[in-house]
Amino acid sequence: MTPRLTTPPLDAADLYHTGIVVPDLEIWKARMTEVAGYRWTETLSARLPVRLADGERVLDLRYAYSLDAPHIELVQEIPGTPWTATEHIATHHLGYFCDDVTTTSKRLEESGFALEACAIVDGEPSIFAYHLAPSGIRIEIVDRARIPDLDAYLRSKAPTWH
Repeated sequence: MTPRLTTPPLDAADLYHTGIVVPDLEIWKARMTEVAGYRWTETLSARLPVRLADGERVLDLRYAYSLDAPHIELVQEIPGTPWTATEHIATHHLGYFCDDVTTTSKRLEESGFALEACAIVDGEPSIFAYHLAPSGIRIEIVDRARIPDLDAYLRSKAPTWH
């Protein structure tokens, strides 16, 4: 095996969730609770400018994280975007924390993962980015500074009855 000459763009230890896009977020939260006992954060939302292949759009993202590890993120479908549910719902993406979205994004592109979508702040990629390999594997990178303590973040988003 040939030794690596450079460090990889991601660190396996930074994988913190598996994302699944669903047609109805509330139904799937209930369904995953029923079949696997998951407990969930409240349904969260963010209205963000996002750069897509066909240009920039403001999207209303809705999502929830499981309170139980390994963490699942359920994302509400937005037809006509990368957040479109497939007929047979499957893993949509693997979510990794990173320290620099712009730099990590460039390194993923150099590694063959094309930029698919990213949040835009002041005209630059920020907050998160999605990268897609030709094989279909999708990686989401998220600015670690947004969620410096995942457990505390999830507890703060949990319904008060948990």
